[in-house]
Amino acid sequence: MKSAILGWILPLVFMFSGCDSGIENNNINNTSDIIETDDIDVVDDIDNINNINNTNNITIIPANQNKTEAQALAQLFPGASFEVATSASGDYYIVRDAQSAVIGYGVANANWGFDSEVRTLTGISAAGETLGLETITQRESWWYYVPLSFFTQFKGLPMENVTLLPGYDKNCSPGCTSVYSAIGVDAISGATYTSDAMIKNVMDGFLHWDEVISAQ
Repeated sequence: MKSAILGWILPLVFMFSGCDSGIENNNINNTSDIIETDDIDVVDDIDNINNINNTNNITIIPANQNKTEAQALAQLFPGASFEVATSASGDYYIVRDAQSAVIGYGVANANWGFDSEVRTLTGISAAGETLGLETITQRESWWYYVPLSFFTQFKGLPMENVTLLPGYDKNCSPGCTSVYSAIGVDAISGATYTSDAMIKNVMDGFLHWDEVISAQ
C-alpha cells in the first residue's frame, strides 16, 4: 500500500519541482529584471550620448589654440546659427538665434606676427560688445608666451568706447601702444610682434563691424 502511494506522490513532487524551476528560468525574460540588469542603457544615458552633436555640448577649444572659424563661432555663440555675408571690407558672419533674430557678428582677420600670419576671429554682439577673441591659425615660434589671460581681456569691451579712429596705423609694429590704449587691453610681454598682430586683428574687426552697422 505504501509503495502504491509513493508511486503516485513522487511524480507529483517532481512535476511541481519542475514547474518552479521553469518559473525561475522564465524570469530572465521579465521586463523588470532586464531593467535592473541593464541600467547602463537607461534613456538618460542614451540622450547624453546623442547630445555629443548638440552645439550646446561642444568640446571647448582654448582661445589660444587653433580651431576652425565654425568652431570659434560655436564657442562664442552657443546654439546659434550663422551665415556668411560680404561688405566692402570682405566676408563676415551674421549670427542668428533660433527665431532667426540677429544676435551678433563674427569677423575674422589676419595680420603678420613674428614669423607667421596670425588669424583670429572676433565675436561681437548685436549691441556692439565684444564676446571674445578666438585663435584660428598661427605658427608663431613665441606663441608659448601667449596666455589665456591675454584673450580674456577681449570679452565685454563696448565697441563704442574704442578710440584712435580714424588715426589707426596698421603699420605700427613693433609696439602698437596707441592701439592697445584705444581698445583698453595690455600687450604680451616677450611676444610683441605676436600680440601686435592680434591687437590689429581686433581693431580691423571693429572697423569691419562699424562699416556693416553703418550701412544698415
